[in-house]
Amino acid sequence: MDIKIGDYVVATRNISNIQVRAVGLVKNVSAGEITVLFIGANKTVKTDDNHIAYLDIKKTGKPYDKKVCNMCHLLKDMKEFDINQTDAKGRKTTRPSCKVCRVAIDGKPLKPEENRRLNSMTPKDIFTCPICKKTSIVGVTANLVKDHDHATGRGREWICDSCNTGLGRFKDDIGLLQRVIEYLKKYLKNTRIFKDSKLV
Repeated sequence: MDIKIGDYVVATRNISNIQVRAVGLVKNVSAGEITVLFIGANKTVKTDDNHIAYLDIKKTGKPYDKKVCNMCHLLKDMKEFDINQTDAKGRKTTRPSCKVCRVAIDGKPLKPEENRRLNSMTPKDIFTCPICKKTSIVGVTANLVKDHDHATGRGREWICDSCNTGLGRFKDDIGLLQRVIEYLKKYLKNTRIFKDSKLV
């Protein structure tokens, strides 16, 4: 198959510090030289068709036997992804990140002594999340979790499951959360009035 601009490809061997199985997007084809943006490395390299193979990106993930990790962007066997949860139709779904990348994402687990400390402060009856300030009935209208620092394993506080998921999605990264705030401010300015960076 002739590779053309806009095709997805996979590296079949190492190319200029690009790993085998790295997935990329063809940006240019010229006189036997193919320019590929390898997504995980965020690096554009020039190669030839002996180092890459066409990838039908729509034939990855379930029900296929290969999947692209959303972190490293390597094409991997489905067995390299843990089961995450069951979807609305009762089917098992796999995590979007491979097992290797999950180690970096998950970081250090909650230390046993921190787990005991937080267990001694388990919320009962009514709980107000320290982040979103939503009040809920414990175990009925919200699931609560023990939040912890993934870099150190130290416990923080009990928070609602929604806020815990949010922190995880933003990787506990203050810089990333600040960009989220700036993004929201950019669009709120179109519909609301700000004064001294505060909503009026």
